[in-house]
Amino acid sequence: MISRRTFLGTSLVALLGEGGYSAFVETQQLQHERIVVPVAGLPSALEGLRIVALTDFHLQPFTQLTFLKKAVAAANALKPDVVVLLGDFVDATLSAMDDLAPLLGTLQAQVEVLAVLGNHDHRKGAGYVEASLKREGITVLRNRGVVLPVGGAEVHFAGTDSLSGQFDLSGALTGCRLGLPSVLLAHEPDVADVVSQDGRVALQLSGHSHGGQVRLPGMEWASLPLGARKYPFGSYQVGKMFLHTSRGLGTTGLPIRFGSPPELTEVLLTGV
Repeated sequence: MISRRTFLGTSLVALLGEGGYSAFVETQQLQHERIVVPVAGLPSALEGLRIVALTDFHLQPFTQLTFLKKAVAAANALKPDVVVLLGDFVDATLSAMDDLAPLLGTLQAQVEVLAVLGNHDHRKGAGYVEASLKREGITVLRNRGVVLPVGGAEVHFAGTDSLSGQFDLSGALTGCRLGLPSVLLAHEPDVADVVSQDGRVALQLSGHSHGGQVRLPGMEWASLPLGARKYPFGSYQVGKMFLHTSRGLGTTGLPIRFGSPPELTEVLLTGV
């Protein structure tokens, strides 16, 4: 089986052979994806609740702080109620958090900034990543949830640890009661098959895949990591649950994107 790194390397050669400048430019072309998610029984006070999701930062060596500053500014311009950060903050070096965490600390949410960890964070040092985020006032959800008051109503946000850590859906959903709108943050999207069976989660937000990072006809699957091969990018209906997988911001393996530009996700909740 071809590895993701080998696929990206082969793709780089192919793209350079066909005027691959666009692949490098695409890493800087941040796209704003706006999604309206219907939630049964949504209280009127939560109508239009705006969630902005950022994921897969992979700061250094390829993704630079200047680009991530633009993404944070774009997120703040949307005046979100809640900002969610879906993991993979670091890539090659754990010390990148010393620059990234203060930047993420400038995110402006009306209610809360929440985060979960990704597989790269576990690979480099989950404890350090978590502590760095907490110092900036960001709430890190590792197999737990929080109930946020919004305009006289409540909404439940839960977060699972990465599959590279100790994924515990039961722990994440502790305190989540039926009838309370619930949003789950999970780095790897393919856990949706398990999450949807619980019945309490209306929306799952994930990243991890980079949308394949390089998508060539007939070869997309080879560039997808484990945990993101069934639901690699975009929106899905999984049972009664809505899932959105973001393409994320950064790159790993090689500094290229082709057919999968970086994404800032805006989610609006609406009643049905």
